[in-house]
Amino acid sequence: MKKIRFLSMLSVVFLLGVGLTNCDKVKDSELEEKATELIATNPDAGNVSVSVIDKVATLSGTVENEATKNQVQSSIMEVEGIKSVLNNIRVVPPPKVEEPVIVEEDVSDQVKVATRKGKLNVHNKPGVQEFVITVVQHGEMLTLVEKVSDDWWLIETQNGVKGYSHSRYLEQQ
Repeated sequence: MKKIRFLSMLSVVFLLGVGLTNCDKVKDSELEEKATELIATNPDAGNVSVSVIDKVATLSGTVENEATKNQVQSSIMEVEGIKSVLNNIRVVPPPKVEEPVIVEEDVSDQVKVATRKGKLNVHNKPGVQEFVITVVQHGEMLTLVEKVSDDWWLIETQNGVKGYSHSRYLEQQ
């Protein structure tokens, strides 16, 4: 009976020893393959690669932020058989996207009287009820001084008279 118990204990110790020895026999190439597959599951780590030598994983490449760098390292540490990780990943933030500068096209300050026919009244203030200070001819060229509103523009006649006309009857050139 003592012999059987002794042989059973010896068998258990032998099996445990073989099992532990086999854990150390995991090849670096297998660990590297597992680590590479793990990195491939992280969409933010597309520029990261791994190499494994003597059970030490070396990470290289670039990521956009520190959190991704740390996440990749942590996930590789979870690979059974890897003893340590050398993290050479560089954090390179994405380039800033600058809003394009909108350059307003050169708009002429010249406007043309665009009445269907006849003349256009120039008022002392914006509004049809305001005093008419001069009248300009159809097709006459004027200088736009200011767009006071969508409806009323301050213009200057060729004679130097400044006043307001309704924009509906003016065409910017």
